Amino acid sequence: AESNVVTLTGDNFTEWTEKKGLSLVEFVAPWCGHCKKLAPEYEKAAEVLKSEDIHLGKVDCTEDQVLCEKMEVSGFPTLMIFKDGEHAAYNGTRTESGIVSYMRKQLLPPLSKLDADSFDKFTKSDRVVVVGFVEDSESDEYAVLDTLAKELRDDFTFGVVADKDLAKEQGVTSPGVVVYKQFDDGKDVFEEDITAKTLRTFIKTSSVPVLDEINGSNYAMYAQTGLPFGFAFFDSEETRKELEKQLYPVAKAHKGAINVVLIDANKFASQADHLNLEHKWPAFAIQKQANLDKFPFSQDEKITEEGIDAFVKDFIGDKLEPSYKSEPIPESNDGNVFVLVSKQFNEVVFDKSKDVLVEAYAPWCHHCRSLVPIYEKLGSILKHNKNLVISKMDAIANDVPSSESALQIYGFPTIVLVSGKNNAIVEYNGNRSLESLVEFVKENAAYDITYNKSDLEVKDEEEDEG
Repeated sequence: AESNVVTLTGDNFTEWTEKKGLSLVEFVAPWCGHCKKLAPEYEKAAEVLKSEDIHLGKVDCTEDQVLCEKMEVSGFPTLMIFKDGEHAAYNGTRTESGIVSYMRKQLLPPLSKLDADSFDKFTKSDRVVVVGFVEDSESDEYAVLDTLAKELRDDFTFGVVADKDLAKEQGVTSPGVVVYKQFDDGKDVFEEDITAKTLRTFIKTSSVPVLDEINGSNYAMYAQTGLPFGFAFFDSEETRKELEKQLYPVAKAHKGAINVVLIDANKFASQADHLNLEHKWPAFAIQKQANLDKFPFSQDEKITEEGIDAFVKDFIGDKLEPSYKSEPIPESNDGNVFVLVSKQFNEVVFDKSKDVLVEAYAPWCHHCRSLVPIYEKLGSILKHNKNLVISKMDAIANDVPSSESALQIYGFPTIVLVSGKNNAIVEYNGNRSLESLVEFVKENAAYDITYNKSDLEVKDEEEDEG
């Protein structure tokens, strides 16, 4: 079948993007797996949008390298929106529905004025539509809606009604806000005073279903709410249906406090590992987004509506202790480098009588293995400093039991100094040489550090500038 996606080259790119009122261009490479995955979704979106005068094109960067360099394409696929001679990054999802929704929003003003003739079609035009009912365009509520519509226009469609009869017909008392949606009960009514903060939170919370299956295509939608996740793992359709039956009332009762989601254990078992769950299904655990604290529901108990409801209530009421994976506390720990485990983490790291250098490593990390002799030497030459601890922790076998964002591990090795007296945290970003590490400790420690400069002489093969 003939494609609705126009193939663009250096010869027709400029003319095509300037003549089309609104277009989306995908920059691809034939070998790119993500490009291949996107291709059918992109084609289906082009079919839907062609009747709306929204055009989709693509550029093969292996054929038009000069053009792609000019457009500063640094990865594949890269998608850009072109409108009125200007271009901007596409920030929507890579699904047919996501592309269609995102591009339709680009044709609309941030806040569309609605009347009786346009209301029904508008409220059914997208997956989530926010409509404010106000007295007039001079009201404080209108100003809040206008501000949020501009801020969130890439994510949501906004409309406003200043017609008292239409508001009455819709059962809304002005000022008011209704989120119309193509799932759950069809709409959520905002019942608080209209402020940017409260309305923003309400819109984001309303934009996700009460209970749905989570995957790569919708994770960001849930994440943008900022709410904790309640992950319910299933490994069969039968288990999934039973979880839906038990958890839907819980998810609905606590909507706005936690996002309860179903997750396929066959595809995402590694997520269960992060939540300190055994591979026994079904399973349930809560995870905070802010600091990744996790709260696994006992796998010795059956998952029931009553049990999970009580568990979620205890979580909301701060009655649950986070779960931290930890190796046993070593029986002997008097080496040059202190072996740190989760069970001792806070006790050792936040001891204000000492400066503590922490290396978080992974056993499989090449850079971590290369650092071992240098780090061991560091511990050796600084060990006589009684107010200093040089420590290391296997970050695969141990969690960091702290909400401090500066202590969260995003790569290996991660090295930080927690200074004594005030527990200030400083991340090490230098090269992995002994001299640099010693200088870092000396500069950032709260207590005086002494060492023999002659001890810094190490063999070249021990150095790793990494």
